[in-house]
Amino acid sequence: MTTRKKNPKPRATVPRVRTGRGRQRQRLIDACIAALHLYGPSRTTVEKVVAIARMSPGIVRFYFDSKAAMLVASLNYLAAEFEQRVMVPVAALKATPVAALELLVDLYLDPEIASARKVSVWYAFWGEASARQEYYDICGQKDAGATALVRKLIVDLIAATSQPHLDADGIALGLIGVLEILWQDIAFQTERDIDRGAARRRAMAFLGSIFPGHFGAAPAGARPEARAASRRGDALFNGAWTVVGHDAQIPHVGDFLAADLGADGILLVRSDAGSVRALVNRCTEAAHALVDRRSGRFEGPIACRVHGVAFGWDGRRARGPGHSDLASLDVLSVGGLLFVHRPPATP
Repeated sequence: MTTRKKNPKPRATVPRVRTGRGRQRQRLIDACIAALHLYGPSRTTVEKVVAIARMSPGIVRFYFDSKAAMLVASLNYLAAEFEQRVMVPVAALKATPVAALELLVDLYLDPEIASARKVSVWYAFWGEASARQEYYDICGQKDAGATALVRKLIVDLIAATSQPHLDADGIALGLIGVLEILWQDIAFQTERDIDRGAARRRAMAFLGSIFPGHFGAAPAGARPEARAASRRGDALFNGAWTVVGHDAQIPHVGDFLAADLGADGILLVRSDAGSVRALVNRCTEAAHALVDRRSGRFEGPIACRVHGVAFGWDGRRARGPGHSDLASLDVLSVGGLLFVHRPPATP
């Protein structure tokens, strides 16, 4: 990330894909991101994008005036995704800076945001930013927003820990630099080789070195329950667990979060009993997602309009033919962070 100055622009929002045309446009954007990962902006062509999307070249003209417009739309999509899935949840916890900074690290390293494919696209666009003002504006807005929020959290934490001698700008720049280096490592690895647990521990070690006792492993003199929580956290990051969100994001019964983990999507749902259930976001009748939004609230059962089946918030079939329930997964809350055990790959 950099702190280049720019003219402020309205924040983008991730569009909800509801119509057939919307799905086709999103399919082209996804294919464009994949092409950018493989070829970079200069060598990405309409022909390469439609080959990845398995669509005809002529259909691109229905959605984009030019290749440049398609590239900007793809970068805008990544910027809006970063805003909604990282910045918004972290900003919601700004009253508790330690929890907010922990969530920032976890979401920054989340596989949905920090995949090798997406990270390499960010860096590819930064390489072209000097040639295209659109790229500079979009990338600069993302970085300026992250920098401002990190600095605010550090300032508040310095005040809360009564350490006025600390340099907020220097600490914020240091944390951003740590996250940037971790992103660079991810950009040059395959998902199988990325050790996200180790990356998180490095970021926590940086924060813990400045604010001892507030980040990372519990100190030796901590209460037994604190040490147990620390051991659970170590076990999570050494195993196949992934952070999906925070309790604060689904405070009410019926609230949900959706995420992609492994081969299937995941739904975190606040059930009638107030507990959080983790369900596979896939219809039992065919392999398609039941929910295509990142977050929201269920007013009734989880319904599949295609097959006429519905499921309760606990995953049990509520109506429709057949007997299969939604597969459930282990979910664990540590310090408010919600972790889900990655499902095995399914055919």
